[in-house]
Amino acid sequence: MPVSSAQKIIVICDFSERTKEVIVHGIRMADVLRKELCLTAIWKNKEQKIEFQEKLISTSQKLKATFAGIEISWLLLHKTLAYNIQRLVDEYEGVLVVLHHQDIKWSLGAFRESSIAFLYVNGEVPRFLSYKNVLVPVDFRKASKETSLWASYFGRFNRAAISLIFAHETERDRLLKLTRNLNFFQKFLASLNVRYRSEPGKSTSWGIFDETLARADEWQGDVMIVPGSSVISLIDLIIGLPEKKLIGKAGNMPVLMINPRKDICVLCD
Repeated sequence: MPVSSAQKIIVICDFSERTKEVIVHGIRMADVLRKELCLTAIWKNKEQKIEFQEKLISTSQKLKATFAGIEISWLLLHKTLAYNIQRLVDEYEGVLVVLHHQDIKWSLGAFRESSIAFLYVNGEVPRFLSYKNVLVPVDFRKASKETSLWASYFGRFNRAAISLIFAHETERDRLLKLTRNLNFFQKFLASLNVRYRSEPGKSTSWGIFDETLARADEWQGDVMIVPGSSVISLIDLIIGLPEKKLIGKAGNMPVLMINPRKDICVLCD
């Protein structure tokens, strides 16, 4: 299907039972960010291509009848998401990919090559569809600052409040780097008139992501923004990346991942 030149929320559809959950969150993101919703399926053989095309047409027509204020398109791609990720950015103006938590294993290869964020979702619990209370762990690593742009998007487009959950460091060099990162976040968000608060964590930088997730109810969080791994070792590939483990225990919490290894694609106002 021909698609417009508008920036798009790419919703990956495999038409399993969980596809509805991904679409619901995709619609919410398209509404919040004022972007076009693009239902996208990836086919492996001709039979699957025909099946997916019929379902994409049917689903998009139903959504258009229900959500008249949102531009909706659909797209069929061949091979894999990793193979097509750059095309989604360059040719189709994708700015966000929405997938299910259970897609984390097979989609990490695409994420590592992506300059746009990946949003992993699970369920349709109303609290986790509001995207009003954004949790952002802050540690001493340089990659930590990469989440600031998307935190600002939620603040600007959805009037969300940002909670900066900063690590507890006592070693001098790490504490200095952590303080610089936290100051950067505070100044950046304040410059855009985005509401934020800074909350001290109890864990070091190595545990602040897990602590943020574990204490999400305490801070009333409904989405968490994290950077992916900036350095990937052979051990990580064998035992699993930290982001994979985090999403595996995220429950219904949406987790937005930013690739610190690539320049981040910018949203148009």
